[in-house]
Amino acid sequence: MNDQQHIDPAIWEACKGGDKNAYACIYTLYYPRLFNYGCKFTVDAALIEDSIQEIFVRFWANREKLAAVKELKSYLFVSFRHYLLNLLARYKKIQENIAATDNYAFALEISAEQQRVVAEEAQEQLQALRNAMRRLTPRQKEAVFFRFYENMSYEEIADILNISVKATYKLVARAILMLRDAYNTTPLVKAMLSLAPLAAALGSMQLSLLICSAQDSSLL
Repeated sequence: MNDQQHIDPAIWEACKGGDKNAYACIYTLYYPRLFNYGCKFTVDAALIEDSIQEIFVRFWANREKLAAVKELKSYLFVSFRHYLLNLLARYKKIQENIAATDNYAFALEISAEQQRVVAEEAQEQLQALRNAMRRLTPRQKEAVFFRFYENMSYEEIADILNISVKATYKLVARAILMLRDAYNTTPLVKAMLSLAPLAAALGSMQLSLLICSAQDSSLL
């Protein structure tokens, strides 16, 4: 993922002024990140791409009206999430009222590529992590994804999930506790626990550090 987390304010201002190069810069940075996020909801790449294209078309058309937008990244993720989930609902792939419930799918999984880099002796550790991830609720998975994979603030996550900042803290805290407990249940796993395979398995160094070394949820 591109190391740049935020668009330069000058580029944002140029885009609002009609600069197509600035618009292209924003599109190039956020397209792969939105696509990766969309893959957590569905394997239908066409629907994901259609959703991204649609929100960027609307973004360009309404650029002059977005002066009140404080955080471009949050705006794009919120717009994309809303459009994709509604599109999936129309295709009857998820239940109604998805915005207000946990009745939707969000896949926070360990990719095949990440699994291959985990040493053979860490398979029990890896399986424990996989099982723990599956026990997380969809909202917990989304919160973890945004916090540790997209490096978003709790305020940004709250805006995207349409919940309070306090609720966001609780979501992440409970998710981390569940993942950490998965490693503390087996003496063998606890003894062989190391940062390198865990980081490889999770794809997030920050999340690995939390699970490995945090002693209470106050570190979140």
